Amino acid sequence: MPETLDAIGLRHGTDKASNGHDVLSFYERFLEPIRDRAVRVLEIGVLDGASLHMWRDYFPNGMIIGVDRDRGSLAHVGDRISIELADQSSKRDLDRIASLGPFDIILDDGSHVWSHQILSLQTLFPSLGPGGFYVVEDLDTSYGRYKPFYAGGRISAADYLHKLSDWVVGHRQMLEEDDPSVPQL
Repeated sequence: MPETLDAIGLRHGTDKASNGHDVLSFYERFLEPIRDRAVRVLEIGVLDGASLHMWRDYFPNGMIIGVDRDRGSLAHVGDRISIELADQSSKRDLDRIASLGPFDIILDDGSHVWSHQILSLQTLFPSLGPGGFYVVEDLDTSYGRYKPFYAGGRISAADYLHKLSDWVVGHRQMLEEDDPSVPQL
């Protein structure tokens, strides 16, 4: 039986594992079916490289691309791991990263600044392949005691995602109301 994502995360010391934020068992429910595919994973925010190595080990046929503005992150380049130096707050840098797609998984674990999370989603989401996964980690920075992540933003990332969801659902409802072939409730 293959090692679980959490076990791999614990081995590499990522804060995503059960001794930290404990998100890996949730992620694995969605990612296990594509585990053996030649996936392309893009992760914004390298820090100590622990999660890059975790993704590399979890996806044995995958290519992992880390994005960070710190040149020290280049130390993690290796077997199926590449690093792109880029600033998450720069549309130009994000456009360059998007051109490297399509990606099967995009994880935003970067600055956690609201405007950066929103800009990254707006710029990178189109480079996500069909059926892909886009994850914005640490949305809790949009609430309460995390106000330093406001950084002049007009709207939090959580509020932006809520409004986007309302728009998508509302648009779908309007289309259904205009289509007489759709049964009305």
